[in-house]
Amino acid sequence: MVSRNFLSSPNKVEMTNIIAIINQKGGTGKTTTTINLGAGLAYQGYRTLLVDLDPQGHTTIGIGLEMDSSKESMAEVMSIPKKSVMEVVQPTYIPGLWLAPAHIRLARAAEMAYTRVFREAILAQALNGADYDFIIIDCPPSLGMLTTNSLYACNFIIIPCQISRYSLDGLADLLTTIETVKGLDMNELFQGEHFRILLTMFDRRNRVTNEYILEQLRPYQEKTFTTLIMKNEALNQAQIAQKSIFDFDPKSSGAQDYQQLTEEFLELCRKRNNLPERRPNWQVCL
Repeated sequence: MVSRNFLSSPNKVEMTNIIAIINQKGGTGKTTTTINLGAGLAYQGYRTLLVDLDPQGHTTIGIGLEMDSSKESMAEVMSIPKKSVMEVVQPTYIPGLWLAPAHIRLARAAEMAYTRVFREAILAQALNGADYDFIIIDCPPSLGMLTTNSLYACNFIIIPCQISRYSLDGLADLLTTIETVKGLDMNELFQGEHFRILLTMFDRRNRVTNEYILEQLRPYQEKTFTTLIMKNEALNQAQIAQKSIFDFDPKSSGAQDYQQLTEEFLELCRKRNNLPERRPNWQVCL
């Protein structure tokens, strides 16, 4: 069972939390966040699935797998009617963490999807029956068909924003798109627990820029994670090594930041009685 009503009910624990990592701008840390939040949740004992919905396949490559043209991927899920995500899932090297890989064919599949009936619900239907505590979707840097499917399927949204002068450009457009797809007005979007902004590549030395960005974010303060992802070379090197930051350099500031993000996110779930029970290690590895 997949619910699209994330954190909305304080009295009911939903079976699967589906998180879309979205920003139409590139280079904001979407893939880094997908991999490391996913790894953080898996290491906490939660069955976690990463869905790579970017034709570039950075999450697929970044977690140590290949975009193998001989294997089925999210391209087939998005193009073949009634195709389940579970048919393309592969295990990663991290116990409790799985991946539904991307392939360049996904770009063509997205184009073909425009001819389908209920095309915005393809991914949501494909996720039915996915038995995971958390599903994290890495979205492409656009607001096209793949991102629309992610928004329709998800029940929570994380918006990584790089700390730079132009980092907030397009945020209003993204929020408007979220309203439209989720059927919310702006008040409902901000009053409910629908999204959080995550500040990435934060450099304390850039005082003037930081002050400017934080001032611009003041209207979104309650919808911004308190965790800051600092600029850290180990995060880049972990991508090259095709490992999570926890495996590449567990003592780095990047590992500490993503550990803090994982804990903050779980606390957000806990406050709304939406936190799944941790599974013993033997169950996580199944």
